Amino acid sequence: MDRERLQTLWENVHSSLTRKLGREALVFTFFLAVSAVFWFMQTMREDYEMELQVPVALVNVPEGVVVTQDLPQQITVKLKDRGSTLLQYYFDSFETVEFDFARHDMGSSFGHVVISHAEVQRRLQPFFEMTTRILSVHPDTLDYYYTRGVQRRMPVIFRGHLETAAGYYLGKITLDPDTVTVWGSEALLDSITSVSTMATNLTNLTTTLEQVVPIAVERGMKVIPAEVTLRADVDIKVEKRVRVPIVGTNFPAGYALRTFPSSAVVSFSVGSKAYRSITEENFVLTATYEELLSQPDSMLHLHLRSVPEGVSNVKITPDQVQYLIEQTDGE
Repeated sequence: MDRERLQTLWENVHSSLTRKLGREALVFTFFLAVSAVFWFMQTMREDYEMELQVPVALVNVPEGVVVTQDLPQQITVKLKDRGSTLLQYYFDSFETVEFDFARHDMGSSFGHVVISHAEVQRRLQPFFEMTTRILSVHPDTLDYYYTRGVQRRMPVIFRGHLETAAGYYLGKITLDPDTVTVWGSEALLDSITSVSTMATNLTNLTTTLEQVVPIAVERGMKVIPAEVTLRADVDIKVEKRVRVPIVGTNFPAGYALRTFPSSAVVSFSVGSKAYRSITEENFVLTATYEELLSQPDSMLHLHLRSVPEGVSNVKITPDQVQYLIEQTDGE
């Protein structure tokens, strides 16, 4: 019985303590929540600074006008106001601030419009509360270029460096499309004859490359399309040797070139896909009559007049031969 009474006493004490601690925890939590609310309300009354990304757009662009360099998609505005007001800006979706093309249109065939910092501030202010101060805007001025129908078709040139891994060969490099439409002022278009891609540098290529690359544009220029597809054929490098005859050209009647030996071996590197298509007929080893007359000795230094596309590391063996000019008319 004593043990049962002790057990009952312990359960009563534990229950009482638990209820007391529970009440105290509940009271503590309530006052903590009330304090947090008062602290938050007090904090929101104080002034703070905040940066806000504001979208901007150029509107009312008439038909026939091409904006060659547009306004930025958004600007950064630094604001100062009470915390409660800034918190509202943070959670609300901000409207696009529009700038009217017609306001600055002078009717010229080409124009560069600069929107001053003061005008940007005036356009921004109605979107904020009267108590909100605009501390700064970045960029602090906006500008755009436009043209009326001044365009030219121009070729696109690849700018960059492509390099294969060891044992591979870089073949033909192509751009698609290879010509684009360029819009801009007449002075700008008169100063250029082509456009180039953005610098593209790639190394250790082992497979054929196909990659979209943007076109580099100057200020006030617009290019359509704005990007092209770069294709670079990459193949396994193989070595090949062919024997090419040595021939003379521009010899007067009755004279001919004789060399010892009469041909030379041309060795070169080529991609495996083009191995069979490149033959001795693709190379020309020749010397003109005028060149031979200026030779200081009887040795002819060989060089190729023609090298097919896709061939590299060309070597001629031997690279010089003995020669003589002989008469062939029987005199």
